[in-house]
Amino acid sequence: MVNREATLDVNNSRSGEEVDTNDGQSLVRRETRKGDVISPHRAVLTLSKSMFNAGCFSLPYAYKLGGLWVSFALSFVIAGFNWYGNHILVKSSQHLAKKSERSSLDYGHFAKKVCDYSDIRFLNNNSKMVMYIVNVTILFYQLGMCSVAILFIADNMEHLLSNYIKGGTTMMATISLGFILLTNMFTEMRVVSAFAMISSVFFMLGTCVIMQYAIRQPNKWNTLPVHGDFAGTFMFIGISMYSFEGQTMILPVENKLETPDDFLNNMGVLPTTMILCTVFMTAIGFYGYTGFGNEIAPTITVNVPKDGLYSTINVFLMLQSMLGHSIAMYVIFDMFFNGFRRKFTNRFPLCPKILIDKGFRTFWVLISYLMAVSIPHLEIMIPLVGVTSGTLCALVYPPIFETITFWTDWKVMLSTRSRIAKIATNVFVILVGFFAIGAGLYANITAISLQMK
Repeated sequence: MVNREATLDVNNSRSGEEVDTNDGQSLVRRETRKGDVISPHRAVLTLSKSMFNAGCFSLPYAYKLGGLWVSFALSFVIAGFNWYGNHILVKSSQHLAKKSERSSLDYGHFAKKVCDYSDIRFLNNNSKMVMYIVNVTILFYQLGMCSVAILFIADNMEHLLSNYIKGGTTMMATISLGFILLTNMFTEMRVVSAFAMISSVFFMLGTCVIMQYAIRQPNKWNTLPVHGDFAGTFMFIGISMYSFEGQTMILPVENKLETPDDFLNNMGVLPTTMILCTVFMTAIGFYGYTGFGNEIAPTITVNVPKDGLYSTINVFLMLQSMLGHSIAMYVIFDMFFNGFRRKFTNRFPLCPKILIDKGFRTFWVLISYLMAVSIPHLEIMIPLVGVTSGTLCALVYPPIFETITFWTDWKVMLSTRSRIAKIATNVFVILVGFFAIGAGLYANITAISLQMK
């Protein structure tokens, strides 16, 4: 009897230990999302593809504007600023998502939550206005990226087909519109990430051939200027900021990541993507400019011969830009479609859902097309978009939102010195962002006025 009781006690203690162990495991178990989610590897591919796009092929031209070595150094500085902004953006978003008991937040609703949970009454009362401002910024940025993709396609089509099809950039953009509309009709992130993988293959094939052609040219690095003038330097900053055009894809990709903790880990999605992009973009800018020198075109693909294998490469790059257009447009659909559908359905309840969905997508694709044909100059459109909306999304909004989000927590968790250091860092980044916007706008307006003369 005693032995039986002892056995029962041992079994009970073991089961208790197992419960405790399981409880401990449940406490450290990582959050996992279900449904329309993607793996970390696909997240890296999708995010990298959102940055590896038409803007990359204008980096050699940007080096010409900024000067070889100044541009080379600034490339790493700009990459560092972008990395910092993206990191604190995701960190703040994940914090507020947990605080508000939501699985994820898009950029606009994240901005609203920042204001809702703030101790500042003015922000509490105007949280929707802040959300609208952020949404408009992102809308302009994404439409600008989509317009650049169309211009890139049109320029390369004209480079290849100008002897056969007349009508210039506008005609080529119109021809490409049908395929672009088709690729924008899909709704799930899994499909978009599949497009990203296919597009990445085309991109890498095209880029490798272009890079080897540029490297085989007589190197001109010792004859090129070290720095450019004031306007040229800020045009370079605008193009370089634009080339990291995945800033607004950061939260959509993080929101669909199966394991959110993998996004900010030391070798997670964001660090891996930023390292790959920085190395690649610096290489294509440096070798492209030193290979072609002052003859470099606004997009390096125009410097490549248009016969034989090289014509095939241009086709590959046009296809990747068509697929890339849908990746950039996904941000607009992700942020605005649900609200639009709800309001539209309330007013027109009998309208088929598929018509609402496809009509919404077609409308925004056509807007990006009209923007492209209105300003058919890559060398103007890219820095203009990059230095305005791109800088706001990368260098201004994230540090402001992080400071507001963690203001109370920093008071409790950090020493006075650490808190001041964090605030000072964010203020410095914000000031750099506003300075870049002001100087960049001046440089772009000057360039536009010269172009129109």
